[in-house]
Order: sequence, then C-alpha cells, then structure tokens
Amino acid sequence: MFIKELVPIFGSKTKAQEIVLLLHDAKKVVRQGFYDEELPTVEKFCTENKICLVKSKFKVLLADEYAYSNKGFRVPETDTRRGMYFVYFSKEEQNAWLASYYELMNNDANLGQLLGYPRCCVEFFGKRFTEDTTNLQRPPTNVFTNITQRHRDAVILSHFPCKSDCQESITLARKYLDVLIKVDNRRVEELLELLKVH
Repeated sequence: MFIKELVPIFGSKTKAQEIVLLLHDAKKVVRQGFYDEELPTVEKFCTENKICLVKSKFKVLLADEYAYSNKGFRVPETDTRRGMYFVYFSKEEQNAWLASYYELMNNDANLGQLLGYPRCCVEFFGKRFTEDTTNLQRPPTNVFTNITQRHRDAVILSHFPCKSDCQESITLARKYLDVLIKVDNRRVEELLELLKVH
C-alpha cells in the first residue's frame, strides 16, 4: 500500500505515513487531527482495516487555519465554529481510548509515552511547551530528527526531539524508515532528499 494511495483518505503524506507505521506495528497509537467532513472516509478505512478510532470529546480551533500550526485552543463539540477533532488510532481499542483520555485530562506525559515518544523528549515537551512557545523544533543536524519541513509534508518523527542528536529519536526514525522502505521506497527517497541537512 503506497503512501500516495492513502493521501486522498487521510489528507497528507505525513498522516498516511503514520497509518502505514501503525498497520505495520511500528507504532501502537497514532494521533491526528481531522475536520468533520474528513472523518467518513477515515472511519471507513479504519473499519475495513481493523483499526480502532476514537474521536476527542472537544474540537480544536487552530490559531492559523491555513498554515502549519502547533497553536490552537479547545472548544466544546457544541461550538459552531469549524474546529478539528483529534483522532486516536490503534489496533487495540483500549490504547485508542487511553490516548483520548490522557489528552482530555491534559496528561502529556502519559500521552507521549503511549504514542511511543522517548521519555527524554516527553520531559522536554512538558518543560518547554507553553501557550507562547509552541514550536520546539531544534536546528537540524541530521535527516532523522529534522522536523523543519513539516509544512512541506516531510517528516519522519511525530514528536519534538529534545535535541537534534537525541539517540532515542534517531533510533525511532531509523525503525520507521525500515518499515517505509519495504512499503514505499519512493516516499523514503523523497523524505531523505527534503530532510537532508545542508
């Protein structure tokens, strides 16, 4: 299943890539944002592929709806403004519900661990991420932890590495690339080209 085949369902190569990693057991939980109108095709795919999907009990209004943004604020589901739901995917229903619960309770530490992020990066996020500091990307020194090209739909990791040479993050990225090479070698070539550090 090539990444580009999943883009019409999930909306981006990065989101499709995350689902491929879940399907191949490289990740046990994936978290993504979707608007209401995007959910029916996502839900259909999950049903057909035995993936459990849990939708957040709130919506998020992004600070800038048309640019890549880490900044947003929660509103109730009943709010009439166009908001994005967080959606938690897992092959195990319990993990999808747990992720939803941890997010609802603002328990970033447990959510980060469940999403498979390195402990050092979860701690870094917990100490540094604030309403005023929402972009924790580090200056890139290698392709594995380079998250500076997210706006170009090119990233290997789905977390903020605590430092560019975080060995646990590099190990995770290598693991993800190993899976992606078997599934879609062209996507890997594209990622390595876009993420190379000049």
